[in-house]
Amino acid sequence: AEAVVSTQSTGARAGKAWYSFGGKEHESTDFHWIKVSRGYRVHQEKCNHVPHGAVVGFQHNNNKAVFGVICHTPHGHIPGKSNGQEAHYGWGGKEETCRNFSYIVVRQ
Repeated sequence: AEAVVSTQSTGARAGKAWYSFGGKEHESTDFHWIKVSRGYRVHQEKCNHVPHGAVVGFQHNNNKAVFGVICHTPHGHIPGKSNGQEAHYGWGGKEETCRNFSYIVVRQ
């Protein structure tokens, strides 16, 4: 099974993905889909700590873990990243900060 985190305005489609970094929104064709094995499911979990099963990634400039999240913004629900305290997402060419978000979690 494949789980895709995407919206109309950001995320991944048509061979491109958009992400935020360094205060800006960037575009890339070098990305991977989140894939889960049979018997596992992907869901959103809104909590004040990083939950068990949270999707983990790394920021290349400092090799620190970031977590996949869905940011709940005035623009809609947008995929982003979180350091466990606040989240960031790309919008309109800029990197925006968000404190209202849910973690992307994979569990059996």
